[in-house]
Amino acid sequence: MESLISCRAYHSNVRIGIIADACVKHDITLLYHNHDFEFVKINGQYALDLLYKEIPSLQTEIDTCWVNVAGENPVTYIRKYSGRAPIVHLKDFVLAGYKSEHMYELIGKDSNINKDTGSFEFRPLGAGQQDVPSLIKAAEAAGTCWIVVEQDNLSMSKSAMDCARTSMEYLELLKF
Repeated sequence: MESLISCRAYHSNVRIGIIADACVKHDITLLYHNHDFEFVKINGQYALDLLYKEIPSLQTEIDTCWVNVAGENPVTYIRKYSGRAPIVHLKDFVLAGYKSEHMYELIGKDSNINKDTGSFEFRPLGAGQQDVPSLIKAAEAAGTCWIVVEQDNLSMSKSAMDCARTSMEYLELLKF
């Protein structure tokens, strides 16, 4: 199975590398936005790390929620790609106990599968388990230009505007 994953990753990296090279020629920055599935190991390394290793011109658009869901520390990942992370996505969540096999139903994928919302929920910033102050400090130290607040789904019986307001109010309390 690892050789099949490795083969698919190689061919994907080749295509992304071609696109990245074309972007460089036209002074365009290409960024890759991760989810948790790039944290599969290939020859002892995460596919995400191999992607960035094999394509030095590719910049990262780290999604801190998915890094955390994959079992890694998003602060460490932001620091790891210092100078290569012009955009960082702040997204809060709660994950109680276990990671569902059907995580992407929560963002509209695999719609034939029953939702398993008891173990995972996206949340407005400050209402979940992310260490947002540490994420912001790491992003600043890494030279991040933009921090994007992302809320994939509504939560806590709040509307989209209420979720946005809750996140903004939390960020204002942090006084960064």
